[in-house]
Formats: sequence, C-alpha cells, structure tokens
Amino acid sequence: MRIFFNRAIYLSLGLLFLYSFPLLSQNNNINIKFIDSYFENASPVTWAIQGDTIVKISLIPDYERETLNRQTDHWNFKIEAPKGTTIKFILSKQEADIYNGRQAKNWWNFEHGISCYVSYDQKSWTPIHISKLSGHELLVEMTIEENFVYVANIPPYTLSDLENLKQRIESNHRIKIITIGETVEKRPLEIIRLGNPKAQHSILIRARAHPWEPGGNWVIEGLINKFLEENSKKWLEAFCIYIMPMANKDGVVRGMTRFNVRGKDLNRNWDVMADTLLCPEKYALEKFIEELIKTGKKPCFAIDIHNDDYGKIHAAHCSKGDKVYLDKLHLFESLMREHTSFSEGVKYSWETKNSLIPASTFQNGLSQRYGIDAIVYELNANWIASLGKVPEAKDWMEIGANLNQVFYEFANQLK
Repeated sequence: MRIFFNRAIYLSLGLLFLYSFPLLSQNNNINIKFIDSYFENASPVTWAIQGDTIVKISLIPDYERETLNRQTDHWNFKIEAPKGTTIKFILSKQEADIYNGRQAKNWWNFEHGISCYVSYDQKSWTPIHISKLSGHELLVEMTIEENFVYVANIPPYTLSDLENLKQRIESNHRIKIITIGETVEKRPLEIIRLGNPKAQHSILIRARAHPWEPGGNWVIEGLINKFLEENSKKWLEAFCIYIMPMANKDGVVRGMTRFNVRGKDLNRNWDVMADTLLCPEKYALEKFIEELIKTGKKPCFAIDIHNDDYGKIHAAHCSKGDKVYLDKLHLFESLMREHTSFSEGVKYSWETKNSLIPASTFQNGLSQRYGIDAIVYELNANWIASLGKVPEAKDWMEIGANLNQVFYEFANQLK
C-alpha cells in the first residue's frame, strides 16, 4: 500500500512538473501566437509558422462563376505576438490570377512596389516597406508596438464604416438615402443622393464593385464630408449626385477580392440585365437607372471608381468623331488635373470599321444601353504619381473633397 502511495505521489509530481513547463518539450522561441482572420473584412488565409518568428501567410483566391477567372489581391489580418517582438511574415498567393480567361503574366505589380499598411486600432493606418522574394512571395519585417498588429494591403473601409457615415448624415436635408434592393445575403443596397434633385445636371457614381478596392469609399466619404461642411449654395444648385457607395457589400464583409458571393463580377455583363438571384447588386442599380430615365432625370455622366496598379481613366468604346462624349471627357480630365491629384491620363477604346463594340464593362454598358456618358476611374492602389508617395486614406478623401469643385465647374461648362 505504501509503495502504491509513493508511486502515485511521484506520478502526480511528474505530471505537475510537465504541465507547469510545457515549453520544455517545444520550441520556446516561438513568439507569434495567432493569426486572426475572423473579423469584418478579414481575408481568408492559411498560415504556418516557420522557425521562431517567421510566419507564412497564404492568400486564398475567389472565383468567377462559369469561367476560369480568379483573383487574389486582398489581405487584412491580425498578428498576435508579445509587444516588442520583431516578426517576419511572408505573403504568398496560392494560385496565379486568371484575368479574362488568361493567366496573369506577373503575380504582383512592382512598377512602384506593393502597398502594405499596419494599424493598432483599425483606424489609423501607416504604410510600411514590403519587399519581393524569389518566386512569387512578398516579405515584411517589423517590430510590433502592442501585443497585436493589423496588416492590410490598402487602408480598409468596412461596411461598419459606411453604416457610421449613413447614421451621421441621414438627417441632413441635403442628403437622401434611398434603398434600391439587397445583396445575395440580404444586406440592403442604397443610393445616397447628394444635392438638389431638381438641378439641371446629375452625376451617377458607383464604388466598391470589387471588394478589395476601398479607395472609392474613401473618395466618397471625402466628397460627402466636404459638400456638407462647405454648405455651398452654388454647389447645391449646380448638380445632384447619385452615389451607390458599396455595391459588393457581401464581398467586403467576407474579405473577398473581386466577385460577389455567387461568383459574379459586378463590372462585367453590362450588355444585358443582371440575373436577380445571381447578381442582385447589379440588377438593383440597373433598375434604379431605368427609373431615373423614366422620370426624366437621366444622369449626364457616370463614374465607376476602382483600384488597380496603374491609375487611369478608362473611356467608353467610342468613335473618334464622337465630339459630345470626347469634349465631355476632355473637360472632366482637365478639371481633375486642375483640382485633384489625378495625373495618370486617359485610356481610350476606339471603334474601328471591323471592331465589335464591347458592352461588357460599366462604362460601355451605360453608354450603349442607356445613352449615359460614362467612365471607369481607377485609383492607383500603390502610388500617387503627382504626390510621389504611397496613397493613404486621407489622400483619397482629399480627391473626394475636391471633386465637389470639379463637378461644379463640369456642370456649369456643359452645353
């Protein structure tokens, strides 16, 4: 009996010792505790710790329905590690992107580098250096200032941010928020009407058709803030702006890159009306446009705001003799150069005798189906050439603020 008791004591002491010092049987230099990708707008990732302070984070693409297209450009995650830890993390795409049925030649664009930002409060985002490794991977090394750090490719603008904006402005008499439909996952879709609906000229703006591209949301918030702050009677009388602020809400919440949750690209298939079940986000906007036209309020201009690696205005497919559209486009370009940081230029798509007219994208669909002059405005995600810097949210908000004067002069100079 005594022998059994002694053995029990020794076993208990041994187990106590083992569980009191679990790291003796593991690598006690591992400081990275967790990669959190389970919050609003967080990107779907897989991750693995390599060595003591290196973590490899693999980004998962999203896919287009009924095509080979896939894309991976969004990342937003949280690294948990003790304050003061110097960490290295490697970013890797699981697969090369496929765009319009063709595999992308380059996995990443490095004309000016790739942007990457960190934050400790998900409000203030600081750009950090990111470098290219051999193969198709990116490397970041940094010392964290808290017990965690958020990392994103572009300063995120979430659905919660949009809801906060709406709550702040909804009681203003110069604003009207109009519900026009709902997403696949039943999130309401809205138009924010800014200004006087009886104004002679109106402009339609859509943002966030692709979830990884938050620049348009920052532009819109800057536009609205300045319009209300300035309280300009001349702006109010000159134009009315219809804004679809976040077209792909489901994708934004889920941290996707390009498509909606049914695999549809909201900037494709504008030659036909959208399927109400597969792409209700596009269908809702099309029905709203048709209602504007029916009531005699057809917009004189439409802008679809995106992010890419180059930052240009993309014109609708047109002939070189289309003086009305080209004059309007040249006017808008000149005003953008005068009042904003835009400097990249315009990419034209010319009709030829034997060319088929592509109506697939936003600007071509609106032009050919509805007779609305339209453009796609790409904000360079990695570089603002005129400022010589990596873009920050405040830079895009400044563009939005100055768009008020652009629209005022644009409307006044239209014939």
